[in-house]
Amino acid sequence: MKTDYKHIYIRTRQMLTQPAVTWPEVLKENSTVRNTFRSYLFPIAIVLSVFVFLLRLIYYTPLQALGFGIVNFIAATSGAWFTYLITREYLCNKLNYPDHAALNLTIYSYTIFIIFHSIGGALENIFIGQIFTLLSLIFLRTLYTGAEQLQQLQANHKTNILIITFLSIVFIPVIITQILMIVFRISVINV
Repeated sequence: MKTDYKHIYIRTRQMLTQPAVTWPEVLKENSTVRNTFRSYLFPIAIVLSVFVFLLRLIYYTPLQALGFGIVNFIAATSGAWFTYLITREYLCNKLNYPDHAALNLTIYSYTIFIIFHSIGGALENIFIGQIFTLLSLIFLRTLYTGAEQLQQLQANHKTNILIITFLSIVFIPVIITQILMIVFRISVINV
């Protein structure tokens, strides 16, 4: 299966700059979990991990930089998976919403977060790195716009899904990163 990088770029840019226009189209897509991860999330996670590896070469040995790149990839992909499972549990199992809506809401919002978060983490504690880390919270706009597009949900359910997904997106990849840093014996102080 050939990866359509132009589509990935356009979709990500639209989610970042025009989420209100993009979400109605995205929520109609009925893609499988496997296809969404393989054709959208994995290519982005790979590119980000290579970027993390290259930036970490400035401060660390090649082996340590490789460790940071691997940790970034594992945290990005497994964090998306766990976030999707939590969102699906509430949205699909409790509210009987279609599975693809939970998948799209999670993955596209998560991707915006992980792009800025990975770059910010790779740049460490310099000012521009801190700016990127703060900019990672821009995903909340994408998530909020997507949650508002979910038809047939009452306002309190939209608020709940927004809070659940927000907290999962922000905390799960960070926790996984910290655990992997300990497992791989990479200093967690600089992360």
